[in-house]
Amino acid sequence: MTTTSKAPPFTLYEYRPSPFCVAVRVGLNECQVPFTPRDVDLTKPRTAAFLKRSPFGRLPALVEHRPGGELAIFESPAILLFLAERFPQSPLGFTDLTARGEAYSWLSYIGTGFAVELWTVYCEQHVLDDSERSPRSNVRAKAELDRHLDVLDRHLARRAFLAGDYSVADTLATPLLDLLEQLKIDLDAFPRVRSWRDRLRERPSYKDAWPGEEDDE
Repeated sequence: MTTTSKAPPFTLYEYRPSPFCVAVRVGLNECQVPFTPRDVDLTKPRTAAFLKRSPFGRLPALVEHRPGGELAIFESPAILLFLAERFPQSPLGFTDLTARGEAYSWLSYIGTGFAVELWTVYCEQHVLDDSERSPRSNVRAKAELDRHLDVLDRHLARRAFLAGDYSVADTLATPLLDLLEQLKIDLDAFPRVRSWRDRLRERPSYKDAWPGEEDDE
């Protein structure tokens, strides 16, 4: 008699090098949820089936396979909040209304504030062609990013994580903080941010979250 293994209850549609996809991987790992990864080729048009799951064709998208059909969630902050509610006993779960409110606030800031400033600097240095780059814009964007890092550094003076305990806000921030190295930003000026980043990297959920050499073979 042979036994058949049950398929993982989740499928993650992703582009592995994307920090937002990495954040969802970290979140799934925090919840200890098995999932099937499905890498999406960005050079090809999105299929009609995928667009039903993510109407704008954006990544990541998470699908939970349920007996009555599938539930699709898109946009990384929404996916992380879904996981927090779906697995309340996991580190992503909220202990009370206060913890939920603080985590919501910081998650929103990381997704719409910090990520925007970080991406502006990243584009100036790594994405735009030489003819499109603006030294003035780069200096202005770098100064604004430094201001955000300074606020974060002062906020972390008396807490280990953004909302006190580890939360979805820290999950989303984890891969974004990794990008600071590519921007050659010296975190000696922001020692608490550096310590926060190191704590996030020490979590078991972080292991193998980014694609490795075996993913390129």
